[in-house]
Amino acid sequence: MSHQKGRLKNSKFWLCLSLILCLVSAIVASAVQTSGGIRIKEMSWESPSGHQLAAYLYIPQNATKDTPAPGVVTIEGWYNNKEMQDLYSIELARRGYVVLALDLHSHGDSESLSIAELYDGAVGVDGAVQLIASLPYVDTARIGVTGHSSGGTAANMAVEIDNSRETPLIAAVLQQAGDWQDDTGGDHSGDYGSRSVGIIASTHDDFYFGTYDDAGNMLTNPAAFMETDGAKKFLNFNEDGFAGIAEGGKYYTRDFDGKTAYRVIYRPNMIHPLVAFSTTCVGYAVDFFDTTLGAPKPLPASDQIWPIKAVFNSLGVIGLLIFMVSFTLVLLDTPVFSALRSGEIVQPAPVQDNGAKAWYWVLLIIGAVFSGASFLFCMNTVYSKTTNFFVQTGPLTIGTWAALCGVFAIFCSAVFYGAYGKKHGWSARRAGLYLNLEQLWKTIALAVIVIVVSFGLVFAAHYFFQVDYRMYVVAFKTFGADKVLIALRYLPFFLLFYVMNSISANCFNYNTIGGKNGNILIFAFFNALGAIFVVASQYIYFYATGYQLYGLTEGQRIGPIWLFPCMVLLFVTPIMSRIIYKRTRNPYIAGLINAMFIVMISCSNTTTILGGGELIATTF
Repeated sequence: MSHQKGRLKNSKFWLCLSLILCLVSAIVASAVQTSGGIRIKEMSWESPSGHQLAAYLYIPQNATKDTPAPGVVTIEGWYNNKEMQDLYSIELARRGYVVLALDLHSHGDSESLSIAELYDGAVGVDGAVQLIASLPYVDTARIGVTGHSSGGTAANMAVEIDNSRETPLIAAVLQQAGDWQDDTGGDHSGDYGSRSVGIIASTHDDFYFGTYDDAGNMLTNPAAFMETDGAKKFLNFNEDGFAGIAEGGKYYTRDFDGKTAYRVIYRPNMIHPLVAFSTTCVGYAVDFFDTTLGAPKPLPASDQIWPIKAVFNSLGVIGLLIFMVSFTLVLLDTPVFSALRSGEIVQPAPVQDNGAKAWYWVLLIIGAVFSGASFLFCMNTVYSKTTNFFVQTGPLTIGTWAALCGVFAIFCSAVFYGAYGKKHGWSARRAGLYLNLEQLWKTIALAVIVIVVSFGLVFAAHYFFQVDYRMYVVAFKTFGADKVLIALRYLPFFLLFYVMNSISANCFNYNTIGGKNGNILIFAFFNALGAIFVVASQYIYFYATGYQLYGLTEGQRIGPIWLFPCMVLLFVTPIMSRIIYKRTRNPYIAGLINAMFIVMISCSNTTTILGGGELIATTF
């Protein structure tokens, strides 16, 4: 009895600590983004194209009706949301710009559209430009737009629309890892006119800055971008006859009726996704808009506080993961769920003979190889095969991969049991695979309660502090009912993997190999190894040769990027499942919890294209 009380006390300690971490995360992150008296408003409005848009509006103290400030629209990239532009939004607002951080159509909290309507109003960017220009404290002669990847190319569409106005609104455009194209293949290099335009062209960009022949073969890689005719023509204000060597970071100027316009190409040494998480690139944005629009409150480009917010956002992710585990353990000591609690801490199975060790290591290695190979298969065959029912590309691709790995784990477990386990006393009942009816419904109820309360903390952070919990691309954010309904469609894919993954980690692979306390770190490493290998091989080859290893279709380019959060989650989730299993001898609790929280963060952090059909991506 005293041992049980000690476990409960320990669980309550971790529960309290997790809540403290989440609260501190929200308080500090909120303080950073509102430093200097910046007000942040959450906005939702009907755009002129007739579709609902959502954004955050950052209003610095210097922006008033009497002293209107320049305005900047920040735009996230494809498969992301407006929070991914926090770093640019925060630093520009600190310098006195009014900032509108936009969710593109079919992203975040903006209305999801069909592919036929998606590009209306430049995917929503034109509506954002009109909105910020309508504010009485914004100087309509000094409005800029900046976006990452497809966010920047959507800005190009907005420039084309802006040209039809008697008095254009957009004065400056900064492309973050994008160029003068758009996602339908349109070339907008001739649309910029007298506007100031900058391009952050990373030397190892996954999508842009290469040249190609008619067959789609790459002729020059992104590292050689400054030597191309396209880059030189851009710097020469879309005219031929550029003289000399094109220099990165140098401002090229031209006079238009007494007004100076600028062209510049910045050259950070990084890959495509890191442009959205880089102090170097934020420094470029600060310098660009200071030069082209004039910062009301100039600060050095190196004076950046957004990394503090990023650190505390990450602290919130850690706190939330601890909360899910500790809250589960505390609930196990309530009368309702006590039937799920094991009478004692489940101990690792002793392994002494070489046969068991061989099975253990061989199955781990085979599992990692299958994980990597099956992901490449899904990247090449499933990407963008959305339907009327499965309307999100990312969860469909990753979900199919997860399901394949789940089926393979079932196969491997069956082979192990038939060839070795059955003969050496392995028992499914002793491992916890059998549940009676009461245990089954309580397992499901417990998992649902944990997920609902955990995301309740996310909604509370958003409501009280206007922040979420994120670690770069691992993001817990709020969502609407539509995302819940979409997540339910993908849930079976993730259940198949995460339930089986928990069974594999705990019922088949919880033993003394690796130490008397068990082997969870070994299992977690191999669990993520397939994803790690794909990412590492892609970028080692890319940096060594200047060309991408896995191909040039959009799916082949974006696949390794999608694995960034997967590497983290595939390592963390087995550890969570092991902690819960040791208290319950029940692999299904953690499997259900992990599947539900993974599918929810997947479906709330991506693009939703209604109606199905392949995504238009003719530029790749």
